Amino acid sequence: MGFYEERLLPRITTTVTAEMELPYMKEMLEGTLPLENFRFQCRQNYNYLIEYGKAWAIGFAKCSEYNEMAIWYEFVKETIEHEIPFYKEYWQDRLGVSFEEMETTIMANVKRSYTSHELARSWEGDLAEQVTALLPCDLVYWQMGQRLTSLCTLPEGHLYRDWMSFYTKGWFVEVCEKLIRLINKLTEHKTPRELAKLEEVFAIGCNYEYLSWRDMYYKMETWPLDELFPEKFNKIEKFRI
Repeated sequence: MGFYEERLLPRITTTVTAEMELPYMKEMLEGTLPLENFRFQCRQNYNYLIEYGKAWAIGFAKCSEYNEMAIWYEFVKETIEHEIPFYKEYWQDRLGVSFEEMETTIMANVKRSYTSHELARSWEGDLAEQVTALLPCDLVYWQMGQRLTSLCTLPEGHLYRDWMSFYTKGWFVEVCEKLIRLINKLTEHKTPRELAKLEEVFAIGCNYEYLSWRDMYYKMETWPLDELFPEKFNKIEKFRI
């Protein structure tokens, strides 16, 4: 039994149990969730993953030897080459949301606060704290996907069913299993005080996950004065070399 099994898994289960009671999850399972909510969710998640990839890169810069660098490089690569393209290409086709629309979406307040937490922990903490800050994104989604697919009665090929099943198979499961081994390794020699700090970091991330589904996605909440924001990138030439 490692840090994940003893300290993190119970918190994941509590988080997912609470999420399953939310209207967003219930309507998704029924297939009655308005498509515009789902589009909003995917646009926000795409922008979240950009910041998520940066947080892994910060950890990569903190690695002290080659073997560590190889592990962190793999997670940066998985994010850039697999998870972000999932939103950039697959959902672009299924939802009719263009790449430009995803790129020009202003990150909502909850997502901005969540990613600021992850980036701050990555800059300020050691490798264990950086990984712990990012774990809820993957491990909560993994258990959530398993719960949703076990209850889903929507037909094969349904948009929502495909989204649920994405987080229960293939490379995503492999990433989660690697993350569990990694955090258990990183916490082997931590003191009780250090472990308590990591638990706090993880609990904050789990709460952000819950808030995303409870308020931001379901109510499509952005900023109270959303009209203050300029059009993002629309007047700027795309970066290319």
